[in-house]
Amino acid sequence: MSDPTARLAYEHARALTARDAAHRALTERLLLRCADALDAFDRLLAEGAAPDTETYRRSLALIAGQLERDLAEEGLERVGRVGERAEPATHHIADVRAAPPGTDGDAVLEILQRGYRYRGQVLRAARVVVAVEGGTEQGTERE
Repeated sequence: MSDPTARLAYEHARALTARDAAHRALTERLLLRCADALDAFDRLLAEGAAPDTETYRRSLALIAGQLERDLAEEGLERVGRVGERAEPATHHIADVRAAPPGTDGDAVLEILQRGYRYRGQVLRAARVVVAVEGGTEQGTERE
């Protein structure tokens, strides 16, 4: 190929094809990991009701834990922990409460919904309840 434009177009097409193939492979791997969790749920449901609710809860927790580990191995990170300082980039403040003794303002008191980050990009901010020093605000949503 002596034409520089044709050569550039060819290289670009090759790069796009490689990127698309890598994306497809990643997507398939993630879906198969989710399918394993779905299979585990199917087995649990097929077994019928457990003799006691605690056994059933443990089974559900095992499946959820396995799915969480599988997705973490693929790069999915949880965002939001009780006690950390709320940050606008990773926390959606759904409610505020007066700070308990020994707690700093802007500390996360409760996680209402987990947040997630993938490859450094926040997919979903954690919905949290945050402490405010000396405040009595409640029921407000702020970002």
